[in-house]
Amino acid sequence: MLVNRGLLFGDRVMRPQPRSLRLISGAALSLLAVLLVWAGALAEPRGKTFQDDFSSGKLDHWLLPYPEDWEILSEVPMHYLHMKRNREPGVPRRPLQYALLKGVNMGSFELTTRVRREGRSMLIVFNYVDTLHFYYTHLSQDRGAEQAVHNGIFMVNGAPRVRVAGLEAPPALPDRNWHQVRVLRDVSSGAVKVFVDENKDPIFTWTDTTFRCGQLGLGSFDETGDFADVKLQAQDVGCKP
Repeated sequence: MLVNRGLLFGDRVMRPQPRSLRLISGAALSLLAVLLVWAGALAEPRGKTFQDDFSSGKLDHWLLPYPEDWEILSEVPMHYLHMKRNREPGVPRRPLQYALLKGVNMGSFELTTRVRREGRSMLIVFNYVDTLHFYYTHLSQDRGAEQAVHNGIFMVNGAPRVRVAGLEAPPALPDRNWHQVRVLRDVSSGAVKVFVDENKDPIFTWTDTTFRCGQLGLGSFDETGDFADVKLQAQDVGCKP
């Protein structure tokens, strides 16, 4: 029923808005839509692509715990990062000798690199918060069932490192040849998958969300070896550990 050109709802009369007020309301709605789109864009994870084949001869992108322990060598036509010296683990027992990618905190990522051991093992650190809080995958010539602290995924959480995956897995680095290693991390689901060479199935898998953000590192627990052709696609870059 029409009442004074207004619409009657219950006991209230809803009158048409003046044209100027309608224009202001429309502008406000448009501004609100723009702000919502802008806020959504800010909320989207920031991505970053990084690659280092070490052909520059420089290690400017890497934070080295002991710079004198690292160097770039070449085997024509490739260059690679070489650890000249191992270091004693920390107390509580955990690895300390790894090169961290400078200034990049990330959540989810895909890392591909080639790894060659000189001793028995190497490792890759990820979601590194600080020296007492991080994950790492240990890549060894041994099965975890034979060496309880080798060949798997481990967590350092304010205490000695703890194995969380890989006890029955085959050796990740069965010989002293180059092997391609790929690490996939999805912080939304907590999934970690580690692949070696062209195998379609991961050698190690685990799910955990204790550390959702941090740096990436390449190194060894207490041995030496080499890394080459580092390729990284990272998400949630700039997150706070």
